[in-house]
Amino acid sequence: MENAPAQLILNDMAQTFDVTSPDSLIRAAKVIQDGGVVVYPTDTLYGLGVDARDDDAILRLSRMKGREGPWSVAVADMEMLKQYAHVPAGREEFIQSHLPGKVTVILPAVQSSLSQMVQSDLQTVGIRTPDHFFVIELVRRLDFPITSTSVNRTAEPPLNDPGTIIELFGAEVDLIIDAGILPPSAGSRIYDLSGETIKTVRNSHES
Repeated sequence: MENAPAQLILNDMAQTFDVTSPDSLIRAAKVIQDGGVVVYPTDTLYGLGVDARDDDAILRLSRMKGREGPWSVAVADMEMLKQYAHVPAGREEFIQSHLPGKVTVILPAVQSSLSQMVQSDLQTVGIRTPDHFFVIELVRRLDFPITSTSVNRTAEPPLNDPGTIIELFGAEVDLIIDAGILPPSAGSRIYDLSGETIKTVRNSHES
């Protein structure tokens, strides 16, 4: 079973690994590489992560969430961010001052392997670097972005309790990385940096 595709790892419920387990990063990376869905902790809420280049995985995510994209993506650092988005003149200092952190920045997407399904109709992409060791190390290990959207159905509250996540999503995801019950959070603040001025788009959670 170790080498089975992520979809076949499951019987009825997702596997769960403690975030401190030495195997958690290895397992999460394999599931995502195999086209699966991982629930992972961030500095705000638990996120649903799939390969942000994989249309099939993103379609599966969209069906779980109950809507189509765009979807924010998580990157490991500024170097990776620049592979998938254009940083307008004068905006790099702003990004570096907010990431890693509880912020999503909307930037013009560039021609890359990033799926069109995570991008907006305006060819922009929302990018995060959550201030959480697990996400950063996972994306660094994968060397490509993963989706970063809260664990919930669209228009329903985001979930921060692994027990509730298992109950409601355990049969639909492949792996849950358990970091315990996360503190209540309004999610990331979103700034649109794609225009001439910086616009605050959202202060509440992503649905």
